[in-house]
Amino acid sequence: MPSSQPRSAQLRDRTDVVGGRIVAQIIDVIAMTVQILVVAVALGALLGGSGTGPVAVGILTLPLYGGLLEGYWDGQTLGKKFVGIRVVDRRGGDCSVGQAFVRNLPAVVMPGWLAYLVALASMAASDTRQRVFDRLAETVVVRA
Repeated sequence: MPSSQPRSAQLRDRTDVVGGRIVAQIIDVIAMTVQILVVAVALGALLGGSGTGPVAVGILTLPLYGGLLEGYWDGQTLGKKFVGIRVVDRRGGDCSVGQAFVRNLPAVVMPGWLAYLVALASMAASDTRQRVFDRLAETVVVRA
């Protein structure tokens, strides 16, 4: 039976997942920290060096985490899978790999807690709780 709510109201209801997004982000930050460490240790072992170079390269790989997982794993990262949310395109279809990479650029462009504060502020200002890079990628996060 079709809903009597307008499509925009239905989308707002489906995107009311801010708490889940926060929990998912905490899980994903842990996974991304492991990713940086693995890349840094592997590069250090391969190149026989240490210092900030391998860590910097590890940080540059951060969009791969969200970009590849969200693009190929039903719009979900480990954290999103755990809390039962996923990324979809604006029309509710599957998120493409390109969209996933665009929405994950802040991992390199603006690393750290500032990115999370900006994300929360932009979600609060959006009817569909989109971050700035969600708007650029034309994606939303919904209940899975």
